[in-house]
Amino acid sequence: MEHFVLQAFDRKKSTKGYLNENRKAGKIPAVVYGAGRTANNLFVYASEYEKALKSITESTIITLDVDGKKLNVFAKEHQRHAVDKNLLHIDFLEVQEGKKLHAHVRLVLKGTPKGVLEGGILENQAHDIEVECDPSVLPERIEVDVSGLEANHALLVRDLDPIKDVKFLTNPDALIAIVKFAREEKVEETVEVAAEAGAEVGAEAKAPEAPEAEAKA
Repeated sequence: MEHFVLQAFDRKKSTKGYLNENRKAGKIPAVVYGAGRTANNLFVYASEYEKALKSITESTIITLDVDGKKLNVFAKEHQRHAVDKNLLHIDFLEVQEGKKLHAHVRLVLKGTPKGVLEGGILENQAHDIEVECDPSVLPERIEVDVSGLEANHALLVRDLDPIKDVKFLTNPDALIAIVKFAREEKVEETVEVAAEAGAEVGAEAKAPEAPEAEAKA
C-alpha cells in the first residue's frame, strides 16, 4: 500500500492578493478540520495532490507535512474551476489517532463469474461498504473474488471474508453483486411475442365475413 506525504504550508492570510500570489507559485488553499480541533488553513502543492489523486480512494490516509509537523488526513472534497478545471480548494479531514473511525471502503470485484461464462450478466450493485476500525488498519480497498458466482446467484455483504480488527457496518443482507441469466428472459420474451402474433393471426382468420350486398331488383 503506497503511503502519500504532501508538503503543506500554514496559510497566514486570506486576502485575494495573497491567495493569487500562492496560486501562481503552484500552491492550492486547503483546510484541515476534525479531531476536535480548530480548522487549520494551509496550502499544498497542486502538482503533488494531482499525482496522489490518481491512486487514492476515500479511505486512503494521507500525511500532510506542515513544517515537520505530521497530520494524517483523508481527502474529503476538492473544488475545480468550472472552465479550465484547475484546482481551487481542498478539504481534508484529520484522523484522530487512537479513536475508531467510520469510513466507506471501495469494493473491487475480481475474476469472471461461472454464471457469466454460461451466458449470464454480472451486475455490480454496491461499490463500497461502511466499516469501523482503528486508522492504522483501515483498508484502502476490499478485493472480492466473484469467480465462483453462478447464474441466478447473489453475493451479499455477509458473504465477504472477515478482515481482522475491521467491523463491517453495512447491512449484512445488502446486495453486492448478482449474475442474471438474461438469455432465458430473452427466450421467454420471444415466445410471448410469437404467441401474441399467432393469436392475432387466428383472430383475423376467424373474423366473420361481411354480408353480400342485396341484388338490385
